[in-house]
Amino acid sequence: METAKPKKEDRRVRYTKQAIRDGFLRLLAEKPIEKISVTEICREADINRGTFYAHYSDPYELKRSLEDQLSDALAQRLQESGLKRLTSLQTLRLLSENRELCRVFAGPYGDHDAMLKVIAKHADDYFEQEILTLGEVSEPLSQFLKQLLVSSISTVVKYWLDTGMKAAPERVAYVLDTYCARGIQGFLNADSPL
Repeated sequence: METAKPKKEDRRVRYTKQAIRDGFLRLLAEKPIEKISVTEICREADINRGTFYAHYSDPYELKRSLEDQLSDALAQRLQESGLKRLTSLQTLRLLSENRELCRVFAGPYGDHDAMLKVIAKHADDYFEQEILTLGEVSEPLSQFLKQLLVSSISTVVKYWLDTGMKAAPERVAYVLDTYCARGIQGFLNADSPL
């Protein structure tokens, strides 16, 4: 039995969704999502309410769609690279390519936690694999290490976004990779009570 291929979106549908997303991001840069109405999004995107509701049920679903878009882009980049996990440089380059979306999510009315959750998920997967390659590391220590590294990465990425991504992704990746490698090695060289 043949499985149906997912239908490719019509160009007009893609254009309309992009107009809706762009309008929503402009509004989200100015005020919190709780204060954004479907009518305002429609006005910004130059569409009618029926068109909006054909694609999204409310602004929150639209926001989740944008989060999923970023997460899917990370997953796609991972698949294209042929690697088991994304490097920090690949992740930072992707964030830089999606600068406007990241800028709004990291802005005063954005959802920092949602974006950092996407980053943390990929970082968590990365460190899960990285720590496994180290050999004899106790479960409590590996969990503490993972949390420490993921939260550190999230903090640095948030700072990078908050400062307008002025530093090149390569420089930020160098800082993160060096910190993570030395951090893990430092714990392995120490006598751990865990």
